[in-house]
Amino acid sequence: LFRVSGADAQVDLPTILRRIEQESGRMKGLVEDLLLLARLDEARPPERAPVDLAVLAADACSDAVAVAPDRRITLDAPEPVVVEGDEAHLRQAVANLVTNALAHTPAGTPVEVGARLVDGTASVTVRDHGSGLDDDALARVFDRFWQADRARTGVGAGLGLAIVSAIAAEHGGTASATNAGYDGAEFTLRLPVSRDR
Repeated sequence: LFRVSGADAQVDLPTILRRIEQESGRMKGLVEDLLLLARLDEARPPERAPVDLAVLAADACSDAVAVAPDRRITLDAPEPVVVEGDEAHLRQAVANLVTNALAHTPAGTPVEVGARLVDGTASVTVRDHGSGLDDDALARVFDRFWQADRARTGVGAGLGLAIVSAIAAEHGGTASATNAGYDGAEFTLRLPVSRDR
């Protein structure tokens, strides 16, 4: 295509090809996210198997350290937090929470991840130390395609937290966001430990 186009040979072809490859990867991810949301909209019962949210949280933290070695990422999951659910979907939800914290806070900012079981409810919480969320953001952060400030971050399509919310609902749970008594935001995925159908 480059030769056929008659483009100037002085153009940095490796850079152009790298950008095309990056954009193709981004578009592939967007299509995959949209397909997942469409499947979740069908409200089919999820696959059910025991899933340890503490393990998923640990895996998400390991992945985060690999892509953001400058971050201090801590995990507080002292015991198994087992729910019945679709492991692939729950893994995606936990990963999206951690990825969101990395994407929307300054480099070097710590991220804290926790998994707990309290009074029949399992939870995964991700705390960041960014700028927090204003009231509009708190009300809309789980809406599809919504972004607090795309000009500031330039990342994402506004689907990651919408997927978290849809997966939580699929499992009879909830996703929430709050500002805590410190700089930053806290995102929580809550799921029932057992659910009668």
